[in-house]
Amino acid sequence: MRMRLDPGVARLRSRSSTADVVARLRGDGWSVRVVDVTGVGSKVALLDAFRAPLAFPGWVGRGWDALDDALRDLSWWPAGERGRALIVAGASRIDDGLEGEWRTLCEVLVTAAEWWQTTGEPLGVLVRGRALG
Repeated sequence: MRMRLDPGVARLRSRSSTADVVARLRGDGWSVRVVDVTGVGSKVALLDAFRAPLAFPGWVGRGWDALDDALRDLSWWPAGERGRALIVAGASRIDDGLEGEWRTLCEVLVTAAEWWQTTGEPLGVLVRGRALG
């Protein structure tokens, strides 16, 4: 069964496990990475949650502008046949005091996904567990 993923940012509402969603997306030709933000309690921790799963190069800093720049580059993350898919898991479990940071993160993700729509390698972002900013 093919999984629908449109370029852009959307809420992941599937009851399937994240691992199953990843497998289906990969089977459909997407290069998939998962960022788990479960239990994140600060802006720095939220930004750091993206570092390892996205394998950021050393030049990527630890601020919103740096994340924005990195998500518009992605030269180190090869695209699949259909593009790149980023799943943000555990969003319902980040600290409630991070509402402002959550909104900023959503804006950065939307901006990056919109930028990639202008290329032949779209970026689809699925957020599990929380409404978008």
